[in-house]
Amino acid sequence: FGEVAAKEPFDLFLDIGANAGFYSVIIAAKSLAKEVIAFEPDPGNYARLTDNLAANNLQDKVRAMKLAVGDKADEVTLTESNEYNRGESYITQPDMPEGAITHRVRQIKFDDEYQFSGKNILVKMDIEGYEFNALAGMERTLRENQCYLQVELYSERIEELKALFARFGYRFLGTFEIDHYFTNIPGVE
Repeated sequence: FGEVAAKEPFDLFLDIGANAGFYSVIIAAKSLAKEVIAFEPDPGNYARLTDNLAANNLQDKVRAMKLAVGDKADEVTLTESNEYNRGESYITQPDMPEGAITHRVRQIKFDDEYQFSGKNILVKMDIEGYEFNALAGMERTLRENQCYLQVELYSERIEELKALFARFGYRFLGTFEIDHYFTNIPGVE
């Protein structure tokens, strides 16, 4: 991910499931993309994200959005993860029921809110089982731009994810642990 980010000129970095902003801070600090947008709906993680951006003097370089990204504009229930790993908060779904601490959060359909076309876009997606929903909401963006994506996926749905990206015209590049890489950029492997 880092090697591609350093080699390719990216117009935009989308940090979907930013948590405390580790990726956003690196991309913005090293100017690896002209624009950085970080999405983090968990209130505690969002506070850590904005604190981290301020501590690194990057609040003017990263647009922090307290939003979930999904397949439609809506208000959804976010289950807060335990105190030991705040990166595991998730949007409640039939196979991932509500936990002890929940928040109602605003969800956007990416393609309804943003109109990018003809851009080079770098995407990191780490949203705890909500990947297919988010990807459904950004299909136009994925088709109309050249993108490189790192998608974290814990489940057994990797073949389904590969098939989805193939329908969008993307190549599967490989897997490192639970991160899966896809692109439609010519010459990027």
